[in-house]
Amino acid sequence: MVLFAIGLLYGQYDLLNMAALAKVMKYTTLDRIALVLLIAAFAMKCGAVPMHMWTPDSYTVAPAPITAMLVAASQASLYALFRICFSLYGLTLDVTTVGIIIIALGLLSMFVGVTMALPQKDIKRLMSYHAVSQTGYMLLGVGVGLYLLGKPDFDTYGMAAMEGGIFHIINHALYKGLLFLTAGAIFYKVKTRNLNEMGGLAHSMKFTTIFFMIGALAIAGIPPFNGFASKLLIYESAYHVSPILSIIAMLVSIITLASFVKVFHSAFMGPPMENAEEGDVPKSMIIGMAILTVGIILFGLFPGWVVSNIVHPAAQALAAQAGYIGSVAGGA
Repeated sequence: MVLFAIGLLYGQYDLLNMAALAKVMKYTTLDRIALVLLIAAFAMKCGAVPMHMWTPDSYTVAPAPITAMLVAASQASLYALFRICFSLYGLTLDVTTVGIIIIALGLLSMFVGVTMALPQKDIKRLMSYHAVSQTGYMLLGVGVGLYLLGKPDFDTYGMAAMEGGIFHIINHALYKGLLFLTAGAIFYKVKTRNLNEMGGLAHSMKFTTIFFMIGALAIAGIPPFNGFASKLLIYESAYHVSPILSIIAMLVSIITLASFVKVFHSAFMGPPMENAEEGDVPKSMIIGMAILTVGIILFGLFPGWVVSNIVHPAAQALAAQAGYIGSVAGGA
């Protein structure tokens, strides 16, 4: 799909450089077809509903360290989607319509992901559906930014929405990576992913229990962890477009918290398992989880620094299409 879209653009303009293309883009019918193909392809790669079917299957069966890397790699496609909408097409497209489409994809991903996670008994499959749900927050944030692009309120609310969406990509890689590593640690100890066959792991896996709790609170958007900072930006900016968007986003966070409370109760609470080995997982696994935990806490305690030095420059580069074209294509 991506190659076909590139072929459509190259056939019209005889160009492949994004800045050069953006400079001459006329938003023809073929340009619209290429945009649809690119949005569909990148939405599929990041696991957005309704192109999410591959996500729970692949995340569930992959080893935990590989799953953590898959999460980060698949979310990179979101930035590609944002670059296509802002840097390539920019104000030449119908930003209101495309923004609404991306917002709709975000809401669908949030709702379907969290509702499909609730009945799951496989801990990794449950977390995989939550990954789909969290993708919805990123799409919602940048969809709101695109919807407001070119409008008077963009500098106040649109930029904040984009910052929230981009910040959430970073945060999601941290806490979802941590949660998948805790799931891998649990499987390492009990040799099952079935929550109904677990229990009492807090007695023997104290470090893993703490790491899981921090990851669960972060994904639910509970302060002072990093998920709260990015979700707050999304809540505030989405409320300006429609209070319903913020209400849905907050409701999904509440359901997410309830889902992880269920996981915590099933896996960690209760009497110790009869055949469970004493002690936690090896130190190498604990160190990996600890590194991500430190990132979650630091990004939650100092979100202003992260936004100012990392997120805001990225959002500004997306929004300033003219500056991007001038920097890359120059006066040619």
